[in-house]
Amino acid sequence: MASLTVNSLRAGGTRLVLPFLGVVLGVGLVVAALLYGQAVRETAEGLRATAPPDVAVRISPLRVDTPVTDDLVRAVGGVPGVAAARPISEGRAFVVDREGDLVGPPGYAGGVTFTGAVDTLTAGRAPERAGEVALDRNTAERTGYRVGERVRVVVAGEARELAVVGEFTAVDARITAGGTMTAFDGATARALFGPAPDSYTAVDVVAAPGAGDLRAALREVVPDDLEVLSGADLDGSLSSSDKVTTILLAFAGLALFIAAFLVGNTFTMLTAARAREHALLRTVGASRRTVLRSVLAEAVVAGLAATVPGYALGVLGAVAMGRLFEVTDGPTPDVPVFTPTAALAAVGVGIAVTVVAAWVPARRAATVPPIAALRAELPPDRRSLRRRTAAGVVVTGLGAAVVAASTQSYELMYLGAPVLLIGLVVLTPWLGTKLTALLRRPLGGVAGVLGTIAVENTRRNPRRTAATAGALMIGLASCAAVTVPIASVAESDRARVALGDRADLRVEALPFAELGQGMVEQVRRVPGVRAVTQVTTGYVRVGESALDIASVDPRGVGALVPMAVVSGSLDDLDGAIAVASPQARAHGWSVGSRVSGSLAGSGEPVRLRVAAVVDMPEGFDHDAVVGGTGFGGAAFDDHPDTILIGVDRDRLAAVQAGVRAALGNPTAVVMTREEYQEQAVAPLMLVLNILYALLSVSVLIGALAVFTTMAMSTLERTREIGLLRAVGLSRRGVGAVLWLEAVLVSLLGAAIGLVAGCAIGAAAVVGQDSVAVVVPWGRMAVFVAVTVLIGVLAPLLPARRATRTPVLSALASG
Repeated sequence: MASLTVNSLRAGGTRLVLPFLGVVLGVGLVVAALLYGQAVRETAEGLRATAPPDVAVRISPLRVDTPVTDDLVRAVGGVPGVAAARPISEGRAFVVDREGDLVGPPGYAGGVTFTGAVDTLTAGRAPERAGEVALDRNTAERTGYRVGERVRVVVAGEARELAVVGEFTAVDARITAGGTMTAFDGATARALFGPAPDSYTAVDVVAAPGAGDLRAALREVVPDDLEVLSGADLDGSLSSSDKVTTILLAFAGLALFIAAFLVGNTFTMLTAARAREHALLRTVGASRRTVLRSVLAEAVVAGLAATVPGYALGVLGAVAMGRLFEVTDGPTPDVPVFTPTAALAAVGVGIAVTVVAAWVPARRAATVPPIAALRAELPPDRRSLRRRTAAGVVVTGLGAAVVAASTQSYELMYLGAPVLLIGLVVLTPWLGTKLTALLRRPLGGVAGVLGTIAVENTRRNPRRTAATAGALMIGLASCAAVTVPIASVAESDRARVALGDRADLRVEALPFAELGQGMVEQVRRVPGVRAVTQVTTGYVRVGESALDIASVDPRGVGALVPMAVVSGSLDDLDGAIAVASPQARAHGWSVGSRVSGSLAGSGEPVRLRVAAVVDMPEGFDHDAVVGGTGFGGAAFDDHPDTILIGVDRDRLAAVQAGVRAALGNPTAVVMTREEYQEQAVAPLMLVLNILYALLSVSVLIGALAVFTTMAMSTLERTREIGLLRAVGLSRRGVGAVLWLEAVLVSLLGAAIGLVAGCAIGAAAVVGQDSVAVVVPWGRMAVFVAVTVLIGVLAPLLPARRATRTPVLSALASG
């Protein structure tokens, strides 16, 4: 049997090249998912374990505004088994380079208390007073700052000019992740990062030798609003990194599922072409099992051959994923070149996909009686096709019902969408026959007899057409299914931000940064600014509910936020609130009502007077607004969420430049209305583009299916093409028939896939509050154009070979 397999591969191995590439792509995506997931997990472990190596336990607040006091530090230090309680103060500190740009990703810009126990000086000295800073050595080398120079560091929204007094190295994964680390003296760090005066942000606990697990003892002295974490708690914090691997493997599974179509269709055509060969084997004594094993052995060899290039492609893919996801402001993980899990997965997946996909055609070839197999091709089983159609109707109906029900329970979508697509795959032979029948007359009218021949060729073997179109259909359906909900949410977000306010410019902080306390006054002094207000969000508990209240500037809010006054006036908002109509009705409030509550988090008492009842504009998602930054003895955070600015439109560019210059802070982004609308949907578009990148592998494998089918079917029909040439059809006519056939098959997959994908995507949107279904027709047109391009390119080489074969040679091939 080994020699039989080798001879079969030698004779027809070239026909397995494109299926081989499909398996390589699928294996590569699996390997890339495993390698990148491992890299993300290792990075997450490093980032989570930012405490120094000698720290056994870290005590930190559950809320950022919860202080860690000296009394707590002393209490922790007195617990038996604690060798040292080391208070720390850390937060966000952004280093600005000489060109005025931020250094490193904002998510990994750290500021800490310098301590000789964990930080090692490499130059200069440790910071001793306010106005001094030490830089980690990597940051100093990247920026060129040296001891004795001054550097700009942004802390709490304020850009500070500090003297560089030292360089240091530290055990902190934020540095190796490409971030920056700045160190301050203890008093300065407490003032900058502590949530309250003379407070810390955490306590590192060093255990005495033989102390064991200290968490139970520490819980006796640590308040409930602080958490006690040890290294053993690390595993529970890595679930998000494990989810990355799961998501990527899901895309790899989709690609392998499509690759199975490609492999199965190829082996179906191969076994049909070798019908006489298999019959001869049976007549000389070969059993059905021998024929079955021979075909499956070819599949094993093809799958095994795909593992090495698939693994190599996976390594490159994992590196590419690191570059792709780097734009999400995370570090670029160091991707391992080899892991046993990835290697075993490459071998197992490569062999499993090809063997499973080849099983049905191998079994069909082995079970056909020798006399029947002596025909040129295996006879179609019409009864089996009817059973398949009936099964397809049932499965498609079930999937459609579950997808429709998912509007009430979103989790059902994860079951309904795959079932619907599988049902459509099963039903595609029937759908293909019906849809192509509709095209016979119009295509015949446009392309004449060439169009009629092309349509009949697609209808000749419904299973083959379905397998080819189905591979492309699943990839395009997946693209449409993710496009519709993301486009719908993006359009909703654009509309909301457009209606929320009338600001011509706005200032917002970069992720992980915050706006400074004095920025509103800095903006107000810029020439050309007509109106300005901060919007600072605070939450006030009133009974069992929490009100989302925005602190605003009473002088500018009326011109910038289009609130429609139902009763009362906006002229007297200093220490009073204008409440939204729904909240007023729910609580029975009216102008003059007195409301008592407390600030969420701190619990400070709040006394509110209702000055107005208003209708808030859509997109300004607050329950009420209050003038100033405090009322009734309680105060909001002094750092605004947003600064809204009104200017003369003809001076927009000049004022925007003036505001940037006045702030002089690269963590504060000054945007026009149009820029803000695009920025609001930018994360969604980034996610969509990443999904497209992952799904492109599936679409590419689907395209390979079209290429393979056209190549092998053209070879099968060499004699038929010779007959067409003999009765007068030109070479160009033969090429036109093949092109029309390929385009028809491709468009069949696109039609079913895009309709199904849009339906799945629409079902995901229906029922979502304030989100209407939007079908981005431009993107759908791009998908159709890609499909047509696949159909145009697929028959290029087969058509060239077919038209160059001499007519007599073609006729003799049968």
